[in-house]
Amino acid sequence: MMSTAVVIVAAVLYLRYIYRRYKKAPFRIRTKCRYHGGLQMSVSIYNKSKEMMEINPPIVEFRQPRMKKRRFKIIPPGDKDIFPLGLSPHTNYDFVVHFIRLYDLEERLRKYQKVAIRIEDKKGKLLMQKTVKLKQP
Repeated sequence: MMSTAVVIVAAVLYLRYIYRRYKKAPFRIRTKCRYHGGLQMSVSIYNKSKEMMEINPPIVEFRQPRMKKRRFKIIPPGDKDIFPLGLSPHTNYDFVVHFIRLYDLEERLRKYQKVAIRIEDKKGKLLMQKTVKLKQP
């Protein structure tokens, strides 16, 4: 009887912690992976805070257990002067990551199982991060 109550209280506290942590995040990141014509990921960054935020170029971080992480800055072609990007409240920024270009740079990246999108502010502080598991076609 006592152990059941302890488990319930711990679960409720954990869910409150997760809810508060998600609620305080200033950004929402949505991703969608497509395999048509090569692996690519559509990313949408949404500023859900009430103030303007300036962000550095998004960073794509390849991860694999017990291995070195590889990071790449994503800068859209032709818009090299866009960053630091100022996002007004309730606006979004969309971009597409083409993994074929990154795989051409370094063939070992095909072995990595997870990719994280990192959003940092102008000072370099991490604002939001989302990890996606990749499935190679």
